[in-house]
Amino acid sequence: MSLLIHVGIALISLWVASKFDFNSPFTYAIAFLYLYQIDWHYTRKTRMRIRHEEMKYANQKKLLSDSETVRWLNHSMEKIWPICLEKLASQEILMPIIPWFLEKYKPWTAKKATLQQLYLGRNPPVFTEMRALSQSSDGDHLVLDLGLSFLSAEDMSAVLSVQMRKRLGFGMRTNLHITGMHVEGKVRVGVRFLREKPFVKRIRLCFEEVPYFQMTVKPIFSHGVDVAELPGIAGWLDKILTYAFEQSLVEPNMLVIDVEQLLGAAESSELDSKSLEISDLPVIGARF
Repeated sequence: MSLLIHVGIALISLWVASKFDFNSPFTYAIAFLYLYQIDWHYTRKTRMRIRHEEMKYANQKKLLSDSETVRWLNHSMEKIWPICLEKLASQEILMPIIPWFLEKYKPWTAKKATLQQLYLGRNPPVFTEMRALSQSSDGDHLVLDLGLSFLSAEDMSAVLSVQMRKRLGFGMRTNLHITGMHVEGKVRVGVRFLREKPFVKRIRLCFEEVPYFQMTVKPIFSHGVDVAELPGIAGWLDKILTYAFEQSLVEPNMLVIDVEQLLGAAESSELDSKSLEISDLPVIGARF
């Protein structure tokens, strides 16, 4: 359906151009290049989606063997994700750290960008492999390498509010709806334990290399054209996401979740009559 919308846009543009006597081959060449870029991005996204589904199906049908080590983990994720893990991932981990990313990597045309809502959907992430490292560094007692593949379901919902700069957009605000997300890559997880409660001091996360990352972004409403496929915007998104990952989430840069401090703050909030805001919790630190 998305391709048909872009074909319609190209045909209407050619019709408007003909009305103004712009019938040169250059006009048709621009329309062809536009549709070629749209088809390339759409085919790439579809190919990655099919590969994800094939990988997921193959892991479910794989016979037990020495290399089959994550089937139990994926089965557990399917059961636990809709109950509590989705809320933990979206509200307790991602919501506090995304404002930092938005402030650091927002485009120069935007004055302010805020995440108003985030729901990752019913589909849990799929782990394709798992390996424990015998040697750890930086004081981690347990280090795991995990193959991660996450393809959100159709019910994913995220609303990003963007305020434009006055000299460009007169300070107007607009909403961007993120209705899909696809992430594939290898994740390294480091855990440091304690001898007493809460027994886990910190968890450190990073990608071993820049992951594949694709979003479906629709302006104003949650239906319509995916602007992430448009030429220019697609390249800009790929560039800024790659840069953001390299600077903050790709080894040696890591996200650090201080579990001891987080649980301590949560326990104190239960005793206090005034609950703490999520944004005030010392959830993460970043190492550069």
